[in-house]
Amino acid sequence: MRLPLAGLALASLLATSVAHAAPATPAKPATPAVAAAPAPTGTDALAQILGTLEIGNPLPALPDCADHRTPDGKDVTALCVELRGDGTMRQIGVPRDKRPVFMDGPHLLAFVDGNALVGVMVPTDGIKSQDAAEQSLSARYGKPFRKEMVDMKDKAGNAVKTIHAGWMHRPLTVELYAIPEDPSEGTIELLLPQARALMANRDAAVAKSLAPPASDAAAKPGKGTEKAEKAEKEKAEKKAPVKPVNPGSW
Repeated sequence: MRLPLAGLALASLLATSVAHAAPATPAKPATPAVAAAPAPTGTDALAQILGTLEIGNPLPALPDCADHRTPDGKDVTALCVELRGDGTMRQIGVPRDKRPVFMDGPHLLAFVDGNALVGVMVPTDGIKSQDAAEQSLSARYGKPFRKEMVDMKDKAGNAVKTIHAGWMHRPLTVELYAIPEDPSEGTIELLLPQARALMANRDAAVAKSLAPPASDAAAKPGKGTEKAEKAEKEKAEKKAPVKPVNPGSW
């Protein structure tokens, strides 16, 4: 099952502050808008969000969430953007009346490539309302092209079955899954190929930052050094390309 680092870290990314926004990047050619989804056959709980955040179109101008918080600071009162980010990811605040029942928390994550919105990740409460999430996505995109029931254990150690399903609405791919470490949390990914490339680049950067410095290995030579270097070289040669070649599959 493909669960990218970016997907697994979604909850923490949305719960913590990120670095100040990077300088504006030069505008890139507009990304073609995704074709209209099939006519809904049920309740499309994402309609209000995706009606404004149209993947493939420019990210709309949204007010700063700092001006639209509830008195306790824990929620937002309008669709807004947290004016912090790294140039490719934005936290979008969604007011309670626009949030689907399965959405966990007031923020979703938007991927921006130049001036185009190329992906959205919606945090869910996993197994608690996974059926409602699947039904909503099926109402919007039709029957999933693939669906599996995945065995996991909740934090109490109890066995649970979680839904892992995917929809294809070219060039958009949609995926619903629960987080293995805590299936009471989950994610809905709605991504164009550009967003998957951005995620892969981020995963590679995270992996690189977690790797021990080369100086550490050089400082501790031993019999296993040559063998380790050979294994590392083989691993690098087998490493998948950064840009996904088969988006929407796992």
